[in-house]
Amino acid sequence: MPSAPNLNKIKDSISNGLESISNKSETFIEISKLKYKIHFEENSMEDLYRDIGKDLYKIYKGNTNQVDRSLLDYCSALSKIEKRMKSLVKELDKVSKK
Repeated sequence: MPSAPNLNKIKDSISNGLESISNKSETFIEISKLKYKIHFEENSMEDLYRDIGKDLYKIYKGNTNQVDRSLLDYCSALSKIEKRMKSLVKELDKVSKK
């Protein structure tokens, strides 16, 4: 039977191992969540790009000169998404370096 000091070493080793696994799992989950959010934002941008194209074609077909005004809302929304994505990428980089 192992002595008490050896049992304590084994217990500490197991405890440290479990703590390390727990920390790595939390990091992995956080990375996965951030990657999902980035993917969601990319899809939102693609939807807006498609909508811009549709509206631009409608304006082109109608021969009007309102292209700039009709696209301002889209451009503003895209700009906001880009900022959120940059923030998420920075956060992902920080988490990945843990």
